[in-house]
Amino acid sequence: MRAVHKSLLDAVLQIRPAPSSLLDIGCGDGSFTRALCHCLPNTSITGLDLSLPRYLTGATGICFVEGSVERLPFPSASFDLVTASLSMHHWNDKEMGIGEIARVLKAGGHLVIGDPLLQGWLGNPLLGRLAQSIDRGCFASLPELETYLQSSGFASFAVALVPNTFRSTFLVTAQKAWSVGVLPQ
Repeated sequence: MRAVHKSLLDAVLQIRPAPSSLLDIGCGDGSFTRALCHCLPNTSITGLDLSLPRYLTGATGICFVEGSVERLPFPSASFDLVTASLSMHHWNDKEMGIGEIARVLKAGGHLVIGDPLLQGWLGNPLLGRLAQSIDRGCFASLPELETYLQSSGFASFAVALVPNTFRSTFLVTAQKAWSVGVLPQ
């Protein structure tokens, strides 16, 4: 997991200007969310998960919220950046999740995901099914993910293999389109 977190963090730190608000989806125990908070001290950070450990409710510097990516409990255009580290394959409805992320992102906002995709050796039907069964998740294919991003209003996106992950985990970076009449600051 460290390779995924490092790739995600590197991608986040390259975003300019630095985000003023960030949502970390599928934050789990909050370890990656805390790393984001440490590296982005001037950013308002929210961690979201279906079930949060009790010890996270009193954490300082981060707002932890229980909820689902398919029904994000935030107003539209709330965040400059959304991250998801090794959680997308556990979403019940990836298309709806990407749509909800687009809704809560501000125009020009960024999305950074690190997750297995049905590419490379995982694209083999037998190996892909076996890996998904072991992980109890459902990996997206690259064409599916591209369709979800395009239909949800992401103007650009890139996909790269995360090094040191058995050639199975990918970093997806995307930027939401600017609204008509809204220019970058």
